[in-house]
Amino acid sequence: MKDYWIAFLTADWNFELVESTLQGLKQYVDDFENIHLCVFDCFGKDLDNERDKSEYAIYGLVDFSRFDGVLVQGNQIVLKRVREELGRRIVEAGIPAVSIDCPLAGCEMFGIDNEKAQYEIANHVLKEHHARQIVYLTGLLDNGCLEGRQRLAGFLSACRDNGIPHSNIEIIECTWRTSDGVTVANQWIDSGKPLPDAFVCANDDMAFGLMEALEDRGYHVPNNVLVTGFDGLTSSELSSPSLSTVCRDNQTLNYQALDFLIRKIEGKETEGSVSAPYKLTFSESCGCGETLVPGYLRKQYFKQIRFLKNFYILQDELAEDLFEANDLMGLMESVEDNKEIFGCGNAYMCINDYYFDNYDKKNWHRDSKTFGEEMVLAECGRAWSDEELNTSYVRFPRKDLLPRELIERERFLIFYPLHYNTYSIGYLVLDGISEAAKLNLHISIFSFLEIAIENVRKKCLLHQFNDFLDNLYVHDALTGLYNRFGYERFGQHTFDSFLMQDGGAQILFIDMDHMKQINDQFGHEIGDEAIRGAAGVIQKACSPRDFMMRYGGDEFLVIASSREVRLEEAIQHAVRAYNQLNNDHPFELSLSVGIIRADNSENKSLEEYVQAADVQMYEQKSRRRNLRN
Repeated sequence: MKDYWIAFLTADWNFELVESTLQGLKQYVDDFENIHLCVFDCFGKDLDNERDKSEYAIYGLVDFSRFDGVLVQGNQIVLKRVREELGRRIVEAGIPAVSIDCPLAGCEMFGIDNEKAQYEIANHVLKEHHARQIVYLTGLLDNGCLEGRQRLAGFLSACRDNGIPHSNIEIIECTWRTSDGVTVANQWIDSGKPLPDAFVCANDDMAFGLMEALEDRGYHVPNNVLVTGFDGLTSSELSSPSLSTVCRDNQTLNYQALDFLIRKIEGKETEGSVSAPYKLTFSESCGCGETLVPGYLRKQYFKQIRFLKNFYILQDELAEDLFEANDLMGLMESVEDNKEIFGCGNAYMCINDYYFDNYDKKNWHRDSKTFGEEMVLAECGRAWSDEELNTSYVRFPRKDLLPRELIERERFLIFYPLHYNTYSIGYLVLDGISEAAKLNLHISIFSFLEIAIENVRKKCLLHQFNDFLDNLYVHDALTGLYNRFGYERFGQHTFDSFLMQDGGAQILFIDMDHMKQINDQFGHEIGDEAIRGAAGVIQKACSPRDFMMRYGGDEFLVIASSREVRLEEAIQHAVRAYNQLNNDHPFELSLSVGIIRADNSENKSLEEYVQAADVQMYEQKSRRRNLRN
């Protein structure tokens, strides 16, 4: 049986709808072992601000040419601009595609008959409850998704068929939000107008806000006014009063939508547009139905309380670990250690290469709001074998989404964007549906992650800056060798280490010959060049293990192992090589070296050896002067 790779694009505009949608798709993947589904989800809304753009950037991960088909939750992606761009890319890819409850270029549409469903619930209110004064709260009407207009058309048809005059109907344009219902209720009451017979709402969220605001102002549903919703959210059963609504079984709808897409991919006959089943629930808010039995309410309440208690314990543990992390690898390990909070098998954190490699934003790509060409995956989630991963992280091309050997064995993956404000960090991949998504709590997990990642970036930058300052503090600015502060911090330690490990040490006190003449004759810039040359000679002759410092203006100190033989000879050889290589310099480099050997059997301090080496150096300088004279 041929494997099919399907991309599913959605947005967490309404978490209850998305969670039930994902359950339907997951069930399909479980039922058909040849289906691989990659879900691209985000928390983008309809404001089209910079943060929304950063959320919707997750869709840029999808290379449609690498998939056999695409399913789009068109009615959840409320930004028209985003949907139109997706439609353009789908047409360009030329692959089978289906959009749910929203027309989209290159896609066939699958969903419920919104107009008919809204007609039927409005008709119930008008015919069975004899409502004559009606207010309708619309959803978005001009965002290119037909749901809002279809539901409005259904409502108006029901009013027309029941003989409701236009003067008895008031249409209030809204945006699907709970806050819209609150605003409508408060403004209506503040206006002093009598309540209508019924508020018919284009979705459940607006109905919830409306009922709560009415209750707060002393009005009761359904005694003072009837209210209906649309969508059949779980909350409609548990609200008080329970909400009359249109129940569309999102789990079944999306299962069927994916099956519809697979049949298209296989070339089987499909209709151009398909309507999924729905049912009407007439409950307390319109004067029908009974209150839910207390046993059911107790069960739901107890289940939610237990989940929340465990979630907040896990969240505290995650937050503590995340904010203690000192670097990205430590943070990634924290995600691995706390993956239980996601309520699924594995969590894969993928970081943009430019973010992982360089914490300084000044060195990021110009377009740092998108994903890098390569992604970096830590060893989080599923254990990697030694053959698959030899380091604590792996790099892979962004277009692959995950390392190939990993993505090929996963069949259900959800990709969420990670960003701080408008800067893209990467994405998190879950191999199942987060239990926290049922209560929209997974958004708080991502907020923790994003803030913690940025905190680590700033912490690392501060550490780098402190290292830079510390390096300046202990090193001589002209030569790069240690200075007096470096001597105090590292000199004694180096000396003691050589005594303990090698049984002895060498102390070299070095002075530049004719330095005053060089400065007087050629100037201090040439003098500085001579000092740098001397430092380079010393570094070339000595071992990286050795302690080398600029002791004074033209004096140097070296603490070396006793095992290094002919060190003074090596220095003088390096001096001759320097002079040959730089024969165009106006000066000739010359060094006088005093050397004293220290033994761990002796009871002398480092300072005593330094003073002795200084004496030796001046004796050598005197001998040279006498020879020249």
